[in-house]
Amino acid sequence: MEKSQMKKLLPKQVSDRNTKRPLCVLDALVLLILFPAMVFGADFTNIKTDVSGYVKSLNFVTRTSLLTPEFVDRPTAFAKENSNVFNSLERARFQIRTSVPMKNNKRAVLKIDYDHQPYFGTFVSTGDFRTAKKQSEDRQFLDLSQTLVEEDNIFYEHRLYRASLAYESDLFDLEIGRQQIPWGVGHFFTPTDLFNPFNPTQIELEERDGVDAVNFTLKNTKGFKTQLVYTPGGRKLHPQRYLGRISRDVKGYEIGILGGRVKRDHVIGTDLQGNVRGSAVRGEFLFREAELEKDFFKFTVNADYNLPHNIYVLMEYHFNGQGRRDPDDYQIDRFIRGEIQQLGKNFLALSLGYDLTSLIRFEYRTIYNLNDTSLFMRPEIQYELMSNVLLAAGSQLFVGANNDEFGRPKNLFFGEVKYSY
Repeated sequence: MEKSQMKKLLPKQVSDRNTKRPLCVLDALVLLILFPAMVFGADFTNIKTDVSGYVKSLNFVTRTSLLTPEFVDRPTAFAKENSNVFNSLERARFQIRTSVPMKNNKRAVLKIDYDHQPYFGTFVSTGDFRTAKKQSEDRQFLDLSQTLVEEDNIFYEHRLYRASLAYESDLFDLEIGRQQIPWGVGHFFTPTDLFNPFNPTQIELEERDGVDAVNFTLKNTKGFKTQLVYTPGGRKLHPQRYLGRISRDVKGYEIGILGGRVKRDHVIGTDLQGNVRGSAVRGEFLFREAELEKDFFKFTVNADYNLPHNIYVLMEYHFNGQGRRDPDDYQIDRFIRGEIQQLGKNFLALSLGYDLTSLIRFEYRTIYNLNDTSLFMRPEIQYELMSNVLLAAGSQLFVGANNDEFGRPKNLFFGEVKYSY
């Protein structure tokens, strides 16, 4: 076969650099796990590898929001029309955990979550899809994904969703690589989660972009747990961070204090969680001394309770000092870039869960913007077809004026099938 014919068979978007990079990262992780294992005396005869994961098909229909990534630099750069669009995401996730035991109850663990995920449908060609992909890319330090196909109505990539090496002992843990660092106790809003930002209106509620970090945890020193985290400066949404958190259980309440530096900003915060008369209560607070904007603070408080007849209720209030009260002052450009997750200032949220039967569950989430009075609602029904097969169907409904926080997005209807193994 001639070289010109072979080139036609290769996807245009795949460069030699992108093709090799994921393999180089995996090679580095293997070397990292072998080096400390040899130094500290690993027992390679007892290496244990666990493989799990899932296959998911997520389908939805909606309308475009008209906003595009280009809107940030050109405020007139709206999409051409507000059209109906369809999306089908087919994801296969492989979760691999390889544990190498060492002396004195120590071990090294290699953690890999590897995805293959093609997207099909007209949604792929919209500004909304490009905005979401750009935000995800900008939250990275290392590029651990590769685009295999990018055509009209088709986008296919594979990626390392998580990839890290952990050294675990009775005294401390050290994890290096792409991981989730779940700070915060909020359900809808988590102001102290400075690593894995969460949008409570996103379709896949369990998904969080990982952070490339060095994460050191000192365990139970006189009742205290200490965590130190460093992230190198990467793309726009992956700033250099030096952060620490110390926590302790005090009379049944877990209390944490955190602080440090995010790029050139200084932050300090606290969180608390415990039980009061059968109800779980939580709260978190963050103050940020910002260089490029006014100093601000955020806080979240919530409480949940299990009522009779298998009914679960959670109420949450969130104050967003970085937000605005007037929709005319909303920072749409920063929202599109992914620098902020909310536009408004005061929010009230409710989560309900009810087991209709042992196999069928109804869930409802709603968020009310107390300033512009717009409303987000998400009713969902889940059916456990088998112990490892879950069917779900629901909608995301938005009520408000076009310039309100929950008035601009369009209604969305989705269905999902998930097989876990």
